[in-house]
Amino acid sequence: MDMQELSLGQIKGFLGSVDIETKRTLQVFESFLKNERKNADYDKEKRLEILFYLLVTKIRMASMETPETRKYFSEFLQEMKQNTLYVTYEEHMGSLGNALSLKGITGAKKNINYRLKILSSKIKVNQIRAFLQVCEYYIHFLERIYKDLSMSDRVMELYVVRMDIQRSVHFFNRRFALYTGFSVFKGISLYGTSFSRLAITCFSSILLFWSIYWFADYFAPPNLRMISDLHSYSSYLFNSLTTITGLGIDASPATWLQRLAMGINAIYGMVVFGMLFNVISTKLSMNS
Repeated sequence: MDMQELSLGQIKGFLGSVDIETKRTLQVFESFLKNERKNADYDKEKRLEILFYLLVTKIRMASMETPETRKYFSEFLQEMKQNTLYVTYEEHMGSLGNALSLKGITGAKKNINYRLKILSSKIKVNQIRAFLQVCEYYIHFLERIYKDLSMSDRVMELYVVRMDIQRSVHFFNRRFALYTGFSVFKGISLYGTSFSRLAITCFSSILLFWSIYWFADYFAPPNLRMISDLHSYSSYLFNSLTTITGLGIDASPATWLQRLAMGINAIYGMVVFGMLFNVISTKLSMNS
């Protein structure tokens, strides 16, 4: 097959087919894609597409991860994140140099303001939706490949990127409740993939409700306190722990503030433990 006769469409059809012809053909693909990559410096979408097919080509050639494949994988994810940030945060700035720099983003409020400005343009929103759909296709395709190679770490990395893309899709489809839910899900457990983040969340929650119980008793009359001794900090900590884990209530709430704090603590505990089971099931599914 002549390299000059190749096009990205032909490579797309070839790699998507069930049977891969020969290693020689893949090597021709690789040479073509590397040349195309040099000529696509200022076309971010084409550069991402070329990186995607170059990564798939290298995986098909070796049927395993090599140092070069790891390099392309890192470049692809970096390019994906830069492009999604570009189209979802700073598209309206009209500057590629500013778009690829995150220094202009200084907090969640500013990010939301940027996105709300983009939502005012229906044409731009439709372009962003189309681009995000393409990105989802890339991630889904790579997930299947890495699952076949039993590389759960790579699958997990791609899963987090895919969930980030879905979160942006919910925003641009004006499903703000789902967008908020995805944001909280990411913050608490990184979409159900991080035990450490969930553990930090649980520990912080126990300390938070410990302080809430103490303040509720501080403002309550002495005869209505859940724990009579305000200086018994371990009792407040134990009460927070037993409530959030669902083991039982160590004290009896008497005032409305105490009941509200304990009710929220119990409900939050159920949510956190639901997240824990989600983390376990997600990790097991990644490794299956």
